[in-house]
Order: sequence, then C-alpha cells, then structure tokens
Amino acid sequence: MSDPITESARDDLAFVRALVSEGGQVQLSLGQALFVAGLCYGIQCLIQTILATGIEAPVAVHLTVGILPTLIFIAEMIRITIRDKGQSKHSVGTRAINAAFGGGGLAALTTALIFGWLAWRTHSMATWLLHPIMICVVQGTVWYIAFAVRRQGWFGLVSGGWFVTSLALAWILGLGDPDLFVPFLAILTVALLGLMALPGWILWRGAARG
Repeated sequence: MSDPITESARDDLAFVRALVSEGGQVQLSLGQALFVAGLCYGIQCLIQTILATGIEAPVAVHLTVGILPTLIFIAEMIRITIRDKGQSKHSVGTRAINAAFGGGGLAALTTALIFGWLAWRTHSMATWLLHPIMICVVQGTVWYIAFAVRRQGWFGLVSGGWFVTSLALAWILGLGDPDLFVPFLAILTVALLGLMALPGWILWRGAARG
C-alpha cells in the first residue's frame, strides 16, 4: 500500500507545479482583452474629461462616446473567445487568474446595473460615480490575486495602483464639489490607460515573444 503522506506530498508538488506553470495562449488572450478594455474606456474617459470642461458638442458625439467603446470591446471579446475555443486545458494557476478576472468582469456588470438603477431612481450623478470607484477596487483585488498566484512584483504594483486610485476618487467624490468632476475623470483616464491598457500590452507582448 502507498504511504498516504507520500501521496499527499506528491499531490501538493503537482499542484504547485501546475500553479506556477504559465499558459502563453491564456496570457496572450488576457493581455489583449485588458489592453482593448483599457484603451477603449481610457479614451472614452479622456474625451469625457475634455467635454466636461465645457466644450459644446452635439448629442450624437456624446452618444458615440458613451456607446462605441463598449461595442468595440464586446466585438473584441467575441473574437478572442471564438479564436481560443477548443484550446487545451490550462494549469490551476491559469484557471485561478482567469476566474479572478472573469469574476471581476461579472462584478463590474452587476455593479453597473446596481448603481445605474439607484442613480436613475434617486436622480443622483454622485451615486453613478460610485461605480468606477467600485471597478477600481475590483481591479485591485483581481490583480492582487494574480500577484498571489504568480508572485510577480509588478502585478502587486498594479494592484496597489488600483487601490490608491479608488481612494483618490472616493476622496474627490466626498468633497461634493461639481468643479472636481474633471479631475475625477482625469484620474480615471490615467488609471485605465496606465493600470489596465499598459499591463495588458505587457502581458500581450510578453506572451507573443514567448
């Protein structure tokens, strides 16, 4: 009969090996998704920041800025999903990271519905602005999970950047000054481009080189 302790040690070793193994295709797909999301919504926030300074623009421009980034992101996610369909099974670590980012996406969608409904019912823009703060917290959490799994230091820096951003946005929102809406959007723009699009590009290019 096999020794239960030995079998347990072998199972633990197999788990650790799976945990630290890197799935290049998954890293490529995740990087592309983050890059597109960060770029689309970062540019969206940048344009909204410019419009918030008082520049007059037709309603069509506001509608385009509000809808087009999401349409582009959805189209890209469909393309990535179709391309990656039927890929081989991934490691435990890869599945953990995918689950974290997938859960973050579901949390973002759910909180959008929650805060959107509450903002509409209360006629309060401040309520809706809680949504991007929540997104920053969720992003900080999933990047921390990625750091805990992969033990790559820059993952931890990205996580910390998201948490700092959420605190900064909450502080601005708490001041209750309408004139601070522009810096609110500006900070969010920098976060989306620097903490989502840029890390996505790094993952994408790193997987491509590998």
